[in-house]
Amino acid sequence: MNHNRHRFEQSDDSGFLALLDPDAYAGFVAENWTYDSIFEHFRKAMMRQSLLLWGTGREDTWTVDVLIGEPAPPSGFRRAAGPIRVSGGRLYLANYEALTMAAQFPDTRLPEPHDLHLSFEVPADDWHCEIVQMRDPDLDEEGERILPDFVLALTPSSGGEHAWTQPAWHDA
Repeated sequence: MNHNRHRFEQSDDSGFLALLDPDAYAGFVAENWTYDSIFEHFRKAMMRQSLLLWGTGREDTWTVDVLIGEPAPPSGFRRAAGPIRVSGGRLYLANYEALTMAAQFPDTRLPEPHDLHLSFEVPADDWHCEIVQMRDPDLDEEGERILPDFVLALTPSSGGEHAWTQPAWHDA
């Protein structure tokens, strides 16, 4: 088995996926958080490079391939890239529902036990993450589905990359 490639299935009931460092990302916002307060929390986490959040284009169950130390595929519908810092040797592929649970309840730690299979080992360091959505989410679902839906390619950071201030592919 190649430990530098992982395939995940992640449900998405809100149109967002995220990659985060569970050892650095502080999930709690407030028991009565608002859309504005949680997105401000996300922006701060992205600026600290503990979170990358992107819009998926629709609700679905997505197949996500993670490539560690390999380049992203040259083709795809759209792509975004950003820095993420790995502090404890692992990352976690989260959905919006997991993020909102952690935002509302101070004792919720990510990943929750039922989502441990969505975390994977990555050497502690600064990484460049290229996110490629392989096909247009607005296309009709008829016909053969292209797998994976997303590719996340993590390569060592060369430094100087600007942290995200907004989720990719979403006007927040």
